[in-house]
Amino acid sequence: MPPGREYLSALDELLSLGYVRGILNTLAEIERQDPACGEFTRVLRELARRFQFDAMKEVLRKARDAA
Repeated sequence: MPPGREYLSALDELLSLGYVRGILNTLAEIERQDPACGEFTRVLRELARRFQFDAMKEVLRKARDAA
């Protein structure tokens, strides 16, 4: 389950900056706030650690479209 739009927007902004530490910190905050987002954060965390920004953009786009 993806997080709310405010988190999706924050992640999108951090992604456009290429700020991996900020992305990882935001993902940790999402997990603390809503453990149901665990799979979403796990996938994005793995992509961030591999610097796969295009794949992350696609995940965020799909999450926004589903919301």
